[in-house]
Amino acid sequence: MKPRCDCLNFCGDDPSIDKGLVRPCLTFKAELRTRRLHDAAPELLVALKDLINCADPNRDMAEIRRALSLIRRVEKD
Repeated sequence: MKPRCDCLNFCGDDPSIDKGLVRPCLTFKAELRTRRLHDAAPELLVALKDLINCADPNRDMAEIRRALSLIRRVEKD
């Protein structure tokens, strides 16, 4: 089992996190998830707008799957 991160000045400043040498704390994981959701939001918004404006049921399902995959990708980590 890897040791926990040892951040000094702010959460995430331990260089061992990026190298995979330590386990990030729950605060770091929550902040990372928030950043990823923030970064994915514009693409998710486009997918949802396309879904609302789409009349083709087959394309609707593709858009729903794309939006859900974005959400799952963010929640996964």
